[in-house]
Amino acid sequence: MRVVTILGSPREGGNTATILGWVEEELEAIGHAVERIDLASLEIGGCVGCWACDETADEPGCILFDDAQAVFERMIDADAIVFSSPVYMWGFTSQMKALLDRCACLVKGYGSPDYASLVSGRRAGLLVTCAGPVEENADLVVSAYRRFAEYALLTPAGELLVPRCGEPDDLDDAVAERAVRFARDLVR
Repeated sequence: MRVVTILGSPREGGNTATILGWVEEELEAIGHAVERIDLASLEIGGCVGCWACDETADEPGCILFDDAQAVFERMIDADAIVFSSPVYMWGFTSQMKALLDRCACLVKGYGSPDYASLVSGRRAGLLVTCAGPVEENADLVVSAYRRFAEYALLTPAGELLVPRCGEPDDLDDAVAERAVRFARDLVR
């Protein structure tokens, strides 16, 4: 299986990157091809809401030409996608939010009989880290992700929420074990 992981953290080597690394290691260990996309290293502008993308049926059709085009291609070619982000102000990071907004170009004919998605059926997982609790904090990211996954016709394949994160060195074996289970569930 080809798995694309999307890291939405601007913090190099932080909690989210560390845990995602454990997920990627497990996926590779059980025979899957993994490609990480680090959004902090890319230029992805915000959606301008022009809906020109809805005029094409078999390609994204976004009129903005930046690094998002390559990300869309990788998502379309993948069998599974992992969206990973720390919680910033009760939501996704700005890097992940810009990409998710732009993913509207992957959905065609929303609300019509021709409703389709260029990533329909791809297995999708969510990895979220946060300094605080899940309740009234990361739960909003989970809700937004679930709505996005439903809109993009993705197949939900797991969620890994890691609350009360300090520094990567403080992450314990229990978190690593959860990362391994999450990886296996993603490709099951």
